[in-house]
Amino acid sequence: MQEIKNVVEKLADQIDGDVLSSDLSRSLYSSGASLYRIKPRAIVQPKSKDDLVKTVMFAQEYKIPITARGGGTSRTGNELGKGLVLDFSKYLNQVVTFNEDEKWVRVQPGIVLSELNQFLKPYKLYFPIDPSTKDSATLGGMIANNSSGPHAVKYGTTRGHVTSLELILSNGEIVETGPKSLKNKNGGVTGNGRTLEDNLYRNVPIIITNYSDYLEDERPFTTKNSCGYHIWDLLSEETIDLTPLLVGSEGTLALVSEATLRLSAIPEKALSGFVYFDDLGKVGEATQEILHETPSMIEIMEKHILDLAREQYPELAEYFPEHTEASLFIEFQEDSDTILQDKFAAVKKRLLEDKNLAVQVVQARNQEEMKTFTKVRSISGPILNRMKGPRRPIAFIEDAAVHVSRLPEYISGLRQLFEKFDVKAAIYGHAGDGNLHNMAILDLRQQEDVKTMLDLSDAVCDLVLSLKGTVSGEHADGRLRTQYVVRQYPHLYHAMREIKALFDPDGLMNPGVIISENDTLLGDDLKYGPDYKIVQTDSSFDALSLQAQIENCSGCAKCRSYCPIASSHLEEWTKGRGKVTLLREVMSGKLDPEIFEDPEFKKIIDSCINCKRCLTECPSGVDVPWLAVTGRADVVRKKGEDFSNRVFTDTAKLCRQGSMFAPIANFATSLAPLRWGLQKAIGMEAARYLPQFRNRTLRKILKDREQPHAAREVVFFLGCFANYNDPEGEGLAVIDVLEHNDIKVILPEFRCCGIARISSGAQDKILDDITYNLSRLAAYTERGIPILFSEPSCALAVKCEYPRIIASEMAEKVADNCSDIHQYLMDLHNQGELKTDFNRIDMTVGYHAPCHLKTLGVTSEPVDLMQLIPGVEVEKYSDKCCGMGGTYGLKSQNYDLSMKIGQRLFDEISSSAAEQIVTGCGACSMQIHQGTMKESIHPIKLLAMAYLKETITDKAI
Repeated sequence: MQEIKNVVEKLADQIDGDVLSSDLSRSLYSSGASLYRIKPRAIVQPKSKDDLVKTVMFAQEYKIPITARGGGTSRTGNELGKGLVLDFSKYLNQVVTFNEDEKWVRVQPGIVLSELNQFLKPYKLYFPIDPSTKDSATLGGMIANNSSGPHAVKYGTTRGHVTSLELILSNGEIVETGPKSLKNKNGGVTGNGRTLEDNLYRNVPIIITNYSDYLEDERPFTTKNSCGYHIWDLLSEETIDLTPLLVGSEGTLALVSEATLRLSAIPEKALSGFVYFDDLGKVGEATQEILHETPSMIEIMEKHILDLAREQYPELAEYFPEHTEASLFIEFQEDSDTILQDKFAAVKKRLLEDKNLAVQVVQARNQEEMKTFTKVRSISGPILNRMKGPRRPIAFIEDAAVHVSRLPEYISGLRQLFEKFDVKAAIYGHAGDGNLHNMAILDLRQQEDVKTMLDLSDAVCDLVLSLKGTVSGEHADGRLRTQYVVRQYPHLYHAMREIKALFDPDGLMNPGVIISENDTLLGDDLKYGPDYKIVQTDSSFDALSLQAQIENCSGCAKCRSYCPIASSHLEEWTKGRGKVTLLREVMSGKLDPEIFEDPEFKKIIDSCINCKRCLTECPSGVDVPWLAVTGRADVVRKKGEDFSNRVFTDTAKLCRQGSMFAPIANFATSLAPLRWGLQKAIGMEAARYLPQFRNRTLRKILKDREQPHAAREVVFFLGCFANYNDPEGEGLAVIDVLEHNDIKVILPEFRCCGIARISSGAQDKILDDITYNLSRLAAYTERGIPILFSEPSCALAVKCEYPRIIASEMAEKVADNCSDIHQYLMDLHNQGELKTDFNRIDMTVGYHAPCHLKTLGVTSEPVDLMQLIPGVEVEKYSDKCCGMGGTYGLKSQNYDLSMKIGQRLFDEISSSAAEQIVTGCGACSMQIHQGTMKESIHPIKLLAMAYLKETITDKAI
């Protein structure tokens, strides 16, 4: 360890970027989305081209291997290495140059695909290659793998859209690829100089010529191929271009520092639909028929996935008909609706009338149905990832591709192999180019299942090669398939090995990938292998339920796109995946449990604002916020509660005192000196505007108010914000709307829901409050009285967190009886029982959806309710977190990041035409005011105004 530290300290002194060598950091980068775990010597986060050159030269001096890493989304483990791992995603992630007229862009390799396309969107251009990991995959990684995606049937692979690359060669030379004349200016052969670049241009043509007899014989008969080095299409009569060779080389030949990409126009129109089959064997022929109509996408889902989908997504069951053996999702992109309709008509004729291949062809009727179809198409991965039990979908035969004409033979062969090896498996993927993602269900902690994996992998390789296919269509070789490269190219493998030796004579560039004599790579260094064992940590993570959560993480890194902190901070430790990786390392004995006491670990576990977006957006459904809360709770139990956390999270006490002394409190918190004093004393950010307290709380307002006689009654769980900060807005609006609908509102004396204290890990401190609330709520639940919430965080506490903290049948029953008020009112409307005697309000409102509301399953209801009001138009803002995170954004140490997270929302609101901002969360309202100086109201306030013909008055901020 000391030797590692000494060596990396020397590198840290030489570069401007970061060098990470702590045990925690090395553990974070020991795995990704693949089956493997390999701990690096150190991690380098380069800031510049100069940093890359110095790092390469340093590695040469000390003979340390180098592995490039982008988003860590590789299925094959090619971003893992035992030497220096270079993380391009933190700093080298910018657009360098953009030419709109010529439709090209120059980028650094760490830029994420979705963010590049967001930059290009105003120009109606995009980079059309679309892997499923587009929200977290970097362009550098896509270039390394020669990635593609569901639209490959129209747009091909990454290789076809890269025009040139700037490279750092293994000796530190910086070179630019592109077409080069085979003759130099003096009439000699290009590459007669003494540089490594000259050596490459001199010898690569010689190697290719020497093996020319095998180029066509061993070239796969496929429309895509990411196996080995691409040694075709490099030479013409007069030029050589190394770009195609470098694309798909997985960082084994050179580092990419910049790339020039060819762009496409965003399609103007699209139309999608489903084709259903009663025989999987007919899918291949049907796919060939559909290809005659030049589709943009053809995706397959077979029976195993359809059956799981019907079970897990009952609301989408109509799209998974019973007794269906397979379905194809098809899409067309054209400039005209007429052409789109004609294409679908032709498909129906081919498949139903001419060939009798399909049972049914269903075409989307409108844009909403197209969105639903797209959702249905994309559920294959999440369905498999959310499987319960020790046997999991394992990606090791997930990327082979054959020509679409051989698809029937391939599918039939796969089924025979699954039966032979007694393996359950699911088939989905890109039927349009014969690239199927086959997921075998295994438990690699069992030695016999590892043997099954190895044997089945060999057999699938034989099957694919017998069909002149490729073992890798778009995911590259990595550690998963490198041992099969020589089998796919019996002669050309030797040419590839000579090319590797030319580029990387010392073998330091991602060694063991593509070129390796190790024929056991597939089964080595498994993340969950037979040697994986759970150890006792004497922490809450010894609970089986939490261990199952940790093991459910697939490492896909989608959290990088939706996690508010991860998408703004760009560090591996801020991702949900990073937290899970560390916890897995501890519970499997790779890290000492004493790491829980490390301040670095606390920083990592605190980098979660409990937004709960993981519950709705994580493909594996891992509740990372609860894992973080659990980690914090262990810290609190051992070390006690942090004073500032104690002050911040006692919401009810703060609000009571603020309300009691409202005029004084409001005046005092408006004074800059006092706010600076609070920042110094308890860490509350001085720049933060605080909501105004109201002396006349909702309970005081309602004290003398007569309740209507009504047959229907509900319980209203009154949140602190509605009672103390916005009583005549959110609070009274709830009462007015419900009473207007002849519903009696019961307002019991509950204690604070405690969500802030739960989020800080102090749930043990409020067990009495939780028990008190549950006992009162249970009494109403037993009487069958619905419990309503207008504050989503309060609802989240009672519905989601209470049943975990107090694991009882009573807590579960109470949770089931609780509803968000928007949901409740829309249910009334759908039953024809909601009054719609709204007065007209001519207004455009901008709606921000709180994260916790989405977690509760409330999505369209607030908007649907507001749109019932005549004259109201609703502009929905992007589905992004505002960044407040309850008390998180109040703290000075978090303030800048909190505002950075919310910036996209602030910009959207500031440029919006909306006359009134609406959101259903008090904390979101605070943050929106902070970032835009615009005031917000609750959606229910808008309904109350329409019922009672009021204007917006007495806002909370």
